[in-house]
Amino acid sequence: MDDLYKIALFSSLILVVPGPSNTLLLASGFKFGVLRSLPLVLIEMLGYTVSICTWGWGLVLLSHDYPWLIHLIKLLCALYIAALALKTWKTSTIGAQHTERFESWPRHLLIATLLNPKGLIFASVIFPASSFASLGDFLPSLSAFFLALAPIALLWVSLGAGIRAQYLGRVSGPLFSRGTAVVLALFSATLTYTVVRAV
Repeated sequence: MDDLYKIALFSSLILVVPGPSNTLLLASGFKFGVLRSLPLVLIEMLGYTVSICTWGWGLVLLSHDYPWLIHLIKLLCALYIAALALKTWKTSTIGAQHTERFESWPRHLLIATLLNPKGLIFASVIFPASSFASLGDFLPSLSAFFLALAPIALLWVSLGAGIRAQYLGRVSGPLFSRGTAVVLALFSATLTYTVVRAV
C-alpha cells in the first residue's frame, strides 16, 4: 500500500510539470473548452499506459545491451515535438475565419504522450520493479498512477479554458497558438540538447 501512495505522490510531482502533453491539454482547453477536451484525458491515459509498459517490460532491458536506443527514442521525440510546434505555428497564421478541427488533437496528444520522456521516468523510477513481475502486480500501480493523472490533466484543460474565458478579446486564438508553438519548440530543443550532451 505504501508503494501505491508513493506512486501517486511522485507521479503527481512529475505530471504537473509542464511538458508536451500538458501543453496540448492546455491549448485544447483554450481552443475547444473543457467538455470537448475531456476525451483527451483518456487519450493521455492510454498513451502513458503503452509507454510505461513498453519501457518497463522491453526497452529498459534492451538498453543494457543497446544504450544508444534510449538516445534514439529521445531524439525521435524531440523531432516529433519540433514538427508539432511548426504545425501549430503555421495554423496560427491562417486567417481568423479558419476553424481548427478537434479530430486531429487526440492523435497529436497520443503520439506526444507515447514519445514523452516522462514515460521512461515512470517505468524506471516511480513504478517499483516488482510492478512488472506480473499483470496482477502492474494493475494496482497503474491505478494509483491514473488517480494522479486524471485530476492533473483536468487541471491543465481547465486552466486553458479559464485563460480563454478571462482574456478572450485580449488574447487571440492565433496568439495563443503561437505561444503554444514556442513552448513546444523549447521542449524539443531542451530534449535534443540532453541527447547531444549525453552522447
